[in-house]
Amino acid sequence: MSRFQALNVPTGRRDFLRQATTLAAAAALPGGSPLWADAANNRLGVACIGVGGMGTSHLTWLAKQPDLRVVAIADVDKTHRQAAGVLAPDAKLTGDFRTILDRDDVDAVFIATPDHWHALTTIAAARAGKHVYCEKPLANSIGEGRAMADAVRAAGVVLQTGSHERSNPGATVAKRLVAEGKLGRIHTVRIHLPNSDQHLQQVENFTSPPPDSDPPAKLDYDFWLGHTPVAPYNEKRAHFWWRFHSRYGGGEMTDRGAHVIDLAQMILDRDATGPTRIEAVGSRQRAGFYDAFITFRFENRYADGLRMIGDNSGPRGVTLIGEAGELFVAIHGCQLTAQPASLLAGVTLPRVDAYEIHRRGFLEGVRSGAPVAAPAEAGHRTATVCHLNNLAMQVGRAFDWDPAAEQSSDAEVNALLTPTMRAPWML
Repeated sequence: MSRFQALNVPTGRRDFLRQATTLAAAAALPGGSPLWADAANNRLGVACIGVGGMGTSHLTWLAKQPDLRVVAIADVDKTHRQAAGVLAPDAKLTGDFRTILDRDDVDAVFIATPDHWHALTTIAAARAGKHVYCEKPLANSIGEGRAMADAVRAAGVVLQTGSHERSNPGATVAKRLVAEGKLGRIHTVRIHLPNSDQHLQQVENFTSPPPDSDPPAKLDYDFWLGHTPVAPYNEKRAHFWWRFHSRYGGGEMTDRGAHVIDLAQMILDRDATGPTRIEAVGSRQRAGFYDAFITFRFENRYADGLRMIGDNSGPRGVTLIGEAGELFVAIHGCQLTAQPASLLAGVTLPRVDAYEIHRRGFLEGVRSGAPVAAPAEAGHRTATVCHLNNLAMQVGRAFDWDPAAEQSSDAEVNALLTPTMRAPWML
């Protein structure tokens, strides 16, 4: 059990806004004393599970914090482990994350594995009493997400989903404007999820992949596959490009939707629920190497009549359309644009590092029980919307969804909510 046990505290709108504003202000004050400064003499022990691109970003930041100790690093790729060890020379390196969870000096873990490993690592960590920062999307399926949220709640640990745009002051301001009724009744939300040109070209045109081969000697490829079916190694399947294989990720819908759809869920207070009607159409390279949907259009309806309409056009962000005005919240900084412009009169957004605020929000939650910006239930509900749109495209038809029971009117959809897991792995 972790030495730092979170307290039970209110998690309402006012608490969230107060925490987000406080953390943003602390990070923005030059020369100021951040609210975590007094914790320097009571250092948290943290471990990193998965140190590829995003994991290395977390590790680089963690290793510089005076109130933290990076005590362990796990990655199935020895090349990644060795590079990470340079950043945290005192950390124990391992290829099996389970050995980290047995350590008493690990209070919290930062998980940045491929999506198909999020559930198993998070659930194991929670059951071991470790607090969890898990990258977005929280889960690679709806059933896994529910199991994760339930495990975190049962263990009484803190979980922060890595949807860091929530910690941008612009997101907080947008939420306040909506709560104060400045836009009137919100009736439509438009989700803009343009593909990265590099991603689109790779996925759309990649019909002739390089030949399969033996995995690199330093990669435990069977461990990398985890609970997914056995598949031959290919350099374009593992590491970054896994996200465009449906066994391991959900393409742009989950990769970017975990930011854009997530902001809509947060701003409109939908963190404990979801849409009731799912319609989506899309295209994918069926004869190619990748099977993620490349282009898509979707419309989700909520019980109160709200329409969430989205496609893969830009600019990336979310537009909130109300009876009294519109507000566009851009991803990667949460810059705001309003019609009429007077909606933003007097609004000045500080320049902050949202990643730092988000990570710090998690650590404050671990230390004091303060509510985090993206708790497990919120991360699960956002990922669920993304997965539902992918499922509608997969089965080729619209369906109803019960967000309370987390079941569909479509039996085929229900059968796809949780993947069959390859032994010995199981939820």
